[in-house]
Amino acid sequence: MVRRLVFAFSITQIIAWGSLFYAIAVLGPAIRADLGLSKTELFGIVSLTLLMLGLAAPTVGRMIDATGGRTVMTTGSALAATACTVIALAPNAWIYTGGWMLGGIAMAMGLYDPTFATLNRHTGANYRRALTLVTLAGGLASTVFWPLTMGLLEALGWRGTFAVFALLHLFVNMPLHWWAIPAGGGEREATPGPAAAQNAAPEAIVAATSARPAAVLRWLTLSFALAVFIGATMSMHLLGLLQSNGMTLGEAVSVGAVIGPMQLLGRLGELMLGGRVRAQTVGAVATGLLLAAMAVLIMVGASLHVGIVFAMLYGAGNGLMTIARGMVPAVLFGRTGYGARIGRIARWVFLANAAAPLAYASLLGAGVSYGASVFVLLAVALLAFGAYRRAMVLARDLPAA
Repeated sequence: MVRRLVFAFSITQIIAWGSLFYAIAVLGPAIRADLGLSKTELFGIVSLTLLMLGLAAPTVGRMIDATGGRTVMTTGSALAATACTVIALAPNAWIYTGGWMLGGIAMAMGLYDPTFATLNRHTGANYRRALTLVTLAGGLASTVFWPLTMGLLEALGWRGTFAVFALLHLFVNMPLHWWAIPAGGGEREATPGPAAAQNAAPEAIVAATSARPAAVLRWLTLSFALAVFIGATMSMHLLGLLQSNGMTLGEAVSVGAVIGPMQLLGRLGELMLGGRVRAQTVGAVATGLLLAAMAVLIMVGASLHVGIVFAMLYGAGNGLMTIARGMVPAVLFGRTGYGARIGRIARWVFLANAAAPLAYASLLGAGVSYGASVFVLLAVALLAFGAYRRAMVLARDLPAA
């Protein structure tokens, strides 16, 4: 069953991320020209989509806790197909926006967080390896879908491209989710009482024995959200930032091209060493690498070599951060209520994702230079590192078995 889930999710995550998240970077100019949208309006709709995702995520997590992931994720695929169809047929910007609002709910039901919650319910002791394998595949989404989307755009136009995406969700993702995810709630973890707690691992008794987990979860959520804020900012503004330091566009693109492979390399390293490294350590390394990357970014200037060092640190940290977001809550709190917890984390993660590009652009618009803005990103990375460290200190002080 574990192999079946990993196989199915490896495919469905590439399609979900590729069609609902990455494709807009390729299709955006054609959509703007057809619907008469400004660049600000186009990406404002993207932010609205991520806002819908964040608002829906906790409810989706609770649904998976209650019923398992089969119905939720299959329904999410059907909703994604509907959203892509509405977008493809949209006669104006209002209908187009409505399609993306449906898409935001579909993303809440089909991207990493519901996948992690579903894997958590059905993979038992294999959860960590299964999660890492799925994120390895998901990391290929842009690699697969950017050229695919470009080819579809040239052959069918942007509307035809979304029609193909609808078919992929309807005839690939939906049946794969129904086939691979077992019916029912999967394995459940009993809440240990005082006697059971004597022999339980700390991870299994945290939620039952102390009020402190609420604080741990808040600090973890803050750390993950701040890390995603940096990631979303880099996605939109990295090329401009590097060029402002004196790099040519070609050099800036070369630096950016290092990030994706390093994300995969970081996840592959976790897969190979996972049995020997605690999940909490993976999170510490991820936040530490992001902090180091922002420190190096301050020193990049026009140096291509220093830029590549930045990209290596940032890419590896960003790749590990996705794994940490799925693993650390499971290790600290156990399986009971995992979907609801990761849904609450996802709410703030995707709200940060939605706000980051606009917030950073506003910072630049207020007269802050690109060079000075990097110090702001360094401060955010330092806060993310500190928040994660605080969460681990609180977790360490929880009652031991």
